[in-house]
Amino acid sequence: MSDHNHDYNDDQDIEWVSKTQMKQEMHRLQAIGERLLTLRADQLATVPTSETLQAAIDESRRITQNEARRRHLQYIGKLMRDEDIDGIQLALDRLDPSSEVFLREQNQAEQWRSRLLRDSDAEAAWFEQFPETERQAFRALVRAARKEQPEDIDDAPVRAGKQSKRLLKWIRESLSEQS
Repeated sequence: MSDHNHDYNDDQDIEWVSKTQMKQEMHRLQAIGERLLTLRADQLATVPTSETLQAAIDESRRITQNEARRRHLQYIGKLMRDEDIDGIQLALDRLDPSSEVFLREQNQAEQWRSRLLRDSDAEAAWFEQFPETERQAFRALVRAARKEQPEDIDDAPVRAGKQSKRLLKWIRESLSEQS
């Protein structure tokens, strides 16, 4: 006797997901959505989101009633299913000072700044790695930051003056554009 009610194809690998796992995933997506709501507009612009999700985030900032806000967060979680979650998570990690990604990028930027201030050959290495850099403005900034530093900079830590901070900001922006 054949069983006509069960059409099962051995070629297809079906992954069964429990209801609990589905709910946990939705809660995770909602939590990411809540983190998106806490971002400023300029920070949110760096996160890769669709226009629909962007509109939902803008709309949720207008909602003040608790229950409506909760339902809207569920809607944002639903929209997040179609988004590039890894890309969004990476962008959020870059903005979070406690994340490993942020700390790694911060350390890399500080190493570049120290290298540029201590070694004149480092500029050539910078331009090799970042050929799109505006050379004249960058060199002027490095020169101004070097003037702020004490003469025996090889032994002393980098002094965080105004120009040094501007140089670090430039380096951070260049590193984030590259990746």
